[in-house]
Amino acid sequence: MSLRTISFYTKNISYFEFPCLLSLIFFSTYQETLALSLLNHWLPLAQHSKTNSEMSDSKPHAVLIPYPVQGHINPLLQLAKLLHLRGFHITYVNTEYNHKRLLKSRGQNAFNGFTDFSFESIPDGLTPTNGDGDVSQDIYALCKSIRKNFLQPFRELLAILNDSATSGLVPPVTCIVSDISMSFTIQAAEELSIPNVFFSPSNACTFLTGIHLGTLLDKGLIPLKGNN
Repeated sequence: MSLRTISFYTKNISYFEFPCLLSLIFFSTYQETLALSLLNHWLPLAQHSKTNSEMSDSKPHAVLIPYPVQGHINPLLQLAKLLHLRGFHITYVNTEYNHKRLLKSRGQNAFNGFTDFSFESIPDGLTPTNGDGDVSQDIYALCKSIRKNFLQPFRELLAILNDSATSGLVPPVTCIVSDISMSFTIQAAEELSIPNVFFSPSNACTFLTGIHLGTLLDKGLIPLKGNN
């Protein structure tokens, strides 16, 4: 994957530059602007390496994967819907655990009839919860499992999608849009030489605090000492 810096600025969208990544601070009231920005400024880079024959009659195919808790799933799903309206083929990836919870709440036919918008699932590597499983998972265990167990099943899903593209069933995967907490997608994107977009569902202050924690620790500004 080319070590270029992808960056742009649009009204009401803040940005930070990272090699190979576009890290967006997401504001729910500007979802449409964000979707248009991805389409107009970033998609040409995703398709740059494709030949004319590969690009003909082929929609851009975005694979979106949220951090597997509700406050992260819903905002990314809204972005997926907007990208779909703008012509993207969408594959939205939940964990098997959350996919079952979604089916339970919306019914077994909840995803029937979607055109160019599919839902897939991967295992989360955690021991199944006793009972009906309709409870929030332990965040600490989930974080550990994401780092240890998510890359391989996600890699296998991407391979299945690209095999389906070879058969003409779906467009080839052209990009990955992942929650900023799902860093394993970087390796998967590099293996396929496609761009990876990091999506932050939090507000700007939370995002900035997170990326500067290391600096604050190095300078001894946190944790606070004494009566400060």
